[in-house]
Amino acid sequence: ALRFTIPPSGRPKSDRLLDRLHTFIHHVVEESGYIEDKEGFVLGLAYDVRKAFQGQRSQDYRAHSEDDRCRIYGVEVLWPVLLVQIGVLRQAMAFMPTNKLDQALMFELEYVVESALRTAIPVTADEVIHRIGCIGSASYMHLDSVLDSRCRYFIELPAKQRLKTLPKLMETFDPMYGFWADAGSGMRPGIIPPDAFVDGRQEWPDFKW
Repeated sequence: ALRFTIPPSGRPKSDRLLDRLHTFIHHVVEESGYIEDKEGFVLGLAYDVRKAFQGQRSQDYRAHSEDDRCRIYGVEVLWPVLLVQIGVLRQAMAFMPTNKLDQALMFELEYVVESALRTAIPVTADEVIHRIGCIGSASYMHLDSVLDSRCRYFIELPAKQRLKTLPKLMETFDPMYGFWADAGSGMRPGIIPPDAFVDGRQEWPDFKW
């Protein structure tokens, strides 16, 4: 789950930053030639950000002391979806003019996600972060065509196995995945076999976060 902290009074700076992030994602999607589907899965991140800071999803409080607490607005995002969205946004920025604010927003977003990964899976976080950086070696349409099947596989795993499997799952987005799978486990020990994924877009089964 991805959660954003927003102080409760007025229109705080963090709220404005989330507005900027929402606008930034829309801008990249619209302007970059790399993202072929302008209404596709990357735009879903902007939607999730907006729903989070509008308080239309999960809400809680975080207390630093008795007199210092702030409201937490959150939204759940599947790890494979978020990581691919981040990788595509970074790659997309290579195909459009950007300014320092664009880069600052992207670096901060990457920092938040990478910090969360290092907390969730400290041993294998670097491998997953490396895979995020490799996302751009695949075409946008390739990523779009396989994302749904990878998400179904991820949510059908026992909850305790999901994060353990994440590094190998992210490897399957690579255009070389088919070659590695054909070459066998000698080249990539523990590789997920292609027949583990269900082709085509289908409704996801119910699952617990």
